[in-house]
Amino acid sequence: MGKSEYVIQFGGLPVGLHEYEFKVNDTFFSRIENSEVQSGDIDVTAILTKQNHLLQMTFNFEGTVKTDCDRCLKGFDFPIEGEENLVIKFGNPEESNDEILVIEEGDEEFDIAHYLYEYIILAIPARRVPCELDEEEFICDYETKDKLESLTSDSDEEENKNNPLWEQLNKLKKINKN
Repeated sequence: MGKSEYVIQFGGLPVGLHEYEFKVNDTFFSRIENSEVQSGDIDVTAILTKQNHLLQMTFNFEGTVKTDCDRCLKGFDFPIEGEENLVIKFGNPEESNDEILVIEEGDEEFDIAHYLYEYIILAIPARRVPCELDEEEFICDYETKDKLESLTSDSDEEENKNNPLWEQLNKLKKINKN
């Protein structure tokens, strides 16, 4: 793979603020192995604050990622936005953690692609049901949803009937129905 377009060159930059703009799209996600997201359109503004022995980056991003509804599996563009900070210092790279990136003394650039991916993934909620965001714009695929529910409820009932551990619970369910 060639040189990444998400490399920040800080060697030779004067002390102060420096602004960078990046576009995260389908090509970005296709380069990441086993990516949870395959498609998206996100604008990222990165502000680098260079100090004598320390670099600080603030990432502001906004856009959409293509994902599936948790209820009906219909694909939709989920809006995301966020702001994240990263501190970069010089030293032993093995001392890096989630908030501080440690790079070797003498390095003059670093690739932010991995951090951009993590920030984007963290901005996507665990529960993705678009009709809860906007019922007029996002309409669930009720046919698929009903089919999924019928498949799962039948197998659950059959499993519960054959499992003696559920016997008492099934009795309680019958009592509550009456």
